[in-house]
Amino acid sequence: MFNTCLIRFAVNQSNDNNEIAKELQTTLRREAPAPVFVIGSWQTGDFCHIYAAIVRHFSETPHSPCSILVLCAEGFSARFLLADIEFAIKPLCDSVGGHFTLYHTDVLSKNRLIEAMGRLMRTERNAKEPFDATFLASDLVKGMRAGQPLTPIWAAVTRKAESSHYRDYSGVCASFMEEYVQKFGLSSGRERFVCLWGRTSGMPTEARKLGGANPQYDSSEDGNQQLCLALKYNIPAIKAIFTVGDGFNDATRRLPHVFDLGEFWRRMQVVKGRFQENGFFDYMTAFFDCDVVHLGMKSGGMDSLGVWGQKVVFIDSVRSPAITASRVRAWETPSIVPVPIGAMPTSLGKAIESAREEDPKSFKTTFASAKKVTEMRDRAARAGHDNLFENDDLAAIVAAVRKMFGN
Repeated sequence: MFNTCLIRFAVNQSNDNNEIAKELQTTLRREAPAPVFVIGSWQTGDFCHIYAAIVRHFSETPHSPCSILVLCAEGFSARFLLADIEFAIKPLCDSVGGHFTLYHTDVLSKNRLIEAMGRLMRTERNAKEPFDATFLASDLVKGMRAGQPLTPIWAAVTRKAESSHYRDYSGVCASFMEEYVQKFGLSSGRERFVCLWGRTSGMPTEARKLGGANPQYDSSEDGNQQLCLALKYNIPAIKAIFTVGDGFNDATRRLPHVFDLGEFWRRMQVVKGRFQENGFFDYMTAFFDCDVVHLGMKSGGMDSLGVWGQKVVFIDSVRSPAITASRVRAWETPSIVPVPIGAMPTSLGKAIESAREEDPKSFKTTFASAKKVTEMRDRAARAGHDNLFENDDLAAIVAAVRKMFGN
């Protein structure tokens, strides 16, 4: 049984951290001792970790309830996260007879919700954060069969012609087909493709002055061009490199072996939500005779692709904090492979890494103020940091992709 519940706050509560925490504590205590996974609407990339933990929960104790609490923050719409949760978990509940409740809050300030989340983790034994979910799901993820999603329920959604998701995914493929065939011709036998994902969500911009989480993991246009050239040169059997998202310059998109999928999800009519959007690649690899490796900077999106059963190589940092490195190892499998590199491919990323070497507390996950952004950019400029991969790092990335293809 899949239930939803909106947690409302009175006007006098919404501006009081203690009152917000008390209301949420009441919710968790009502569910105790059953686990309640807490996630902020700014943490969409972490949902796949929570989902995997819930799959494990219901596989071991199908009649024991569990819940998710989504903290909805100003400026971070929860609409698609809520849609993803229902898409992923409702069929699971229907299949095993599990009892699940999706709690979500009124929209409040992110800072107040972060404070409330911290208090829940300190005071409520059944409160679980995404970090906890990673380790709860580790054995399940490590035991996945190559090429198959975490649960066969998804395959029923993405691969059956009567499914609205199937129609959306096939519609996307059809919308690209003529342009693809004109550039690459018809396929002959099983061919190899790389999906190269751009990441620009962390970088401060005019629209988002402080940027998003972990800007050091953003990709760069110059770095992505390096990857496209190096991959084709060193693995000539690659039929095409599909560029996905933004972060690619025109010169890269015009390369003869590159095909731009761009923001492919905008071509979907029904599917809305990051997790569901990635199901497109399960459809693609199931219905077309192709061998696909996804490559991108470390992000929740890459983890999500791994849970969908895709082959993933993601670029990490050799300087990742120990706690982050342990989380990466928990989900490392033959099909989900990290490549730690010595220098990030953006000048800002390089500056953040060097600042952390001098003082681990100099940067956490996001910029705290516009002043901090300026200081870090000034640091990058003084050091003369570029937006390129180092040659040794580039070679390591290419080697990991080649190995994923089996040679």
